Amino acid sequence: MLSTGEEVLLGDITDTNAAWLSRVLFENGLAMSRRVTIGDELDDMAIELVRLSQTEEVVIVNGGLGPTTDDLTTAAMAAAMGVELTLNEAWLDELKQRFERRGRPMAQSNLKQAMLPEGARLIDNPKGTACGFHCELNGCHFYFTPGVPSEFFSMVEQQILPELLHNYPAKARSCYRLFTFGLSESGISDVMASLVLPNSATLGYRSSLPFIEVKLFIEADHVEKDAVLDALRHRLADYVVSFSEPMTAALAADINHHGVVLKVAEQFTGGWLASTLNGQAAHLVEQGWVMSNAHVPEQAVANPLAASLAMASATTSPGQRQIGLACGPELHGQICVAISTPEGEWGQRLSFKRHLSNDDARCYMATVLLDMLRRYLSGEAVIADYASLTRHDDIFIDAQTLA
Repeated sequence: MLSTGEEVLLGDITDTNAAWLSRVLFENGLAMSRRVTIGDELDDMAIELVRLSQTEEVVIVNGGLGPTTDDLTTAAMAAAMGVELTLNEAWLDELKQRFERRGRPMAQSNLKQAMLPEGARLIDNPKGTACGFHCELNGCHFYFTPGVPSEFFSMVEQQILPELLHNYPAKARSCYRLFTFGLSESGISDVMASLVLPNSATLGYRSSLPFIEVKLFIEADHVEKDAVLDALRHRLADYVVSFSEPMTAALAADINHHGVVLKVAEQFTGGWLASTLNGQAAHLVEQGWVMSNAHVPEQAVANPLAASLAMASATTSPGQRQIGLACGPELHGQICVAISTPEGEWGQRLSFKRHLSNDDARCYMATVLLDMLRRYLSGEAVIADYASLTRHDDIFIDAQTLA
């Protein structure tokens, strides 16, 4: 793929078209070999088009088909091919009809969008004024597309992709995502080292704090697909927090299934926990309290773990199906978190093994509490080891003792 435009090259806009196209092609069995970005310089673009024609079979060019003076992609391709730009009467007629239907005169600058390299084949754009086109140079097939995402997506899905699949038959691939929390990338790599995958299957990893995604790419109809997924889940064990959906979405289903009500009390996390639980239209928290991290009672300083348990317990009402989650203040680099449930209370005192920004640290500690909740609802061990944290101590008090 060749993306054009100074705004893309300089980072003024994020190239979401390239990311989308990479995923769509891969899912359809057509892996992209490279992505190139270039600015709005006619000679540079022409040179790049010639170079790509000598190394690639298919190039999808995105952007630079507009009516303004900096839209040079069409002229660059004509220069690369050594041909003139010629008027495409069919597209000119289409443009005039579209403007007439809108009750507006067609600007003279739009005439430029009907000028294509000699010999080019028109690719319709039902949504915009910039048509696409196909050219061949040095045996390489070039597909030119507008940069507007909605127009680009439509043209690829409805016209370009079907043509590519016809010319280059391939098996569709699926991507399955397992979201993990608590393991490091090296830890996951060690766990996966001895896993034998089918020849057509590959693993990918994406670290996005606080999670690491383990992605399985495999043919959609592969007979071993389910077996491979089961093997991945088995190896990652209870560090898988959700499958093919965000952790909060999976938690919402568990919470609704168990019919529990959540209440939270936060100091160090500063509202991050409640915001996460109430995000994505989930609205999982019935009540929440956010307290200052700067003012800590003496009893909390003396016994921070007991104080966090008391915070979690204080949010709930006796005899009701409620769960309280609490995060205490940061004291000497350590933070206590606790969960109060009808079956008992768990708490742990933790510290980070490496420095994180304040936002990242709050996000990570809030996720620890979400993981404790997930583990409780799933019947797993509530207290777990996390690669990025040191656990200094922990406690469990069962409901009978509390009574």
